[in-house]
Amino acid sequence: MVGKEIAAQRELPARTPGRMLLEVNRLEVMAEHGRKALDGLSLSIRAGEIVGVAGVAGNGQKELAEVLTGLLPWRRGQIEFDGKPLRNASVRGAIEAGISHVPENRMKSGLAGSLGLVDNLLFKSYRSADRARLGFLRIGRNKAWGQRLVEEFDVRTPGIDTPVQQLSGGNQQKLLLAREIHHDPKLMVAVHPTQGLDVGATEGVHRLLAKLRAEDKSVLLISEDLDEVMQLSDRILVIFGGRIVAELNRGEADREIIGMYMAGLHGAEEEAI
Repeated sequence: MVGKEIAAQRELPARTPGRMLLEVNRLEVMAEHGRKALDGLSLSIRAGEIVGVAGVAGNGQKELAEVLTGLLPWRRGQIEFDGKPLRNASVRGAIEAGISHVPENRMKSGLAGSLGLVDNLLFKSYRSADRARLGFLRIGRNKAWGQRLVEEFDVRTPGIDTPVQQLSGGNQQKLLLAREIHHDPKLMVAVHPTQGLDVGATEGVHRLLAKLRAEDKSVLLISEDLDEVMQLSDRILVIFGGRIVAELNRGEADREIIGMYMAGLHGAEEEAI
């Protein structure tokens, strides 16, 4: 149906994670209307592993992603990334530290639909000497660079100047990943990275995330698709009420147990026993 054979389930080769890359300790974040979105949340990620966050929408996943990518300040707690404290609410600081972001809504927060592919690829690199000189963009060089990225990530488009809003959802997501991966991130924060994509595009996104892991990069995968989390993650963290309430290794993952933690039933189950 998609013109090629699709792997039914991606098998990640076993590997030993590397150095500690991210440590989040007792993080408190306020959301709208004065409620606590994150309530003493702690987690850690090592180099070369995919850590999945499973949970029902509205339990702090959005705020966790926004804090780590510099979009949202935190009230209390500490974040240490690659051995250094992460600055509070600094998008540029997160980018310079080596954190890339695939947001939940690619067309609202990740891409500018009315602009062409090259302009969207330039959003994080237009200040660099390769992309601009004396304050002016290197138009010819940037188009050639953009074409190379489009070909490398197999973005299907009528032309390099085509408005991004005219691309299919799968090609929009591949363009977004091309931009984020091109920056050689140490950590990719991917929020619902395959939401709304067909089976072929989904497999392509999974392949790119697995490739980052193989290159000793880390991925924080936030998804409401439990199959996706279980298929790709080395460790699974379950979030409920703004806290991590369970951690399971890949071999321990069980849909029923994870589902109970996602629903906040773990405590009630223990009391019933």
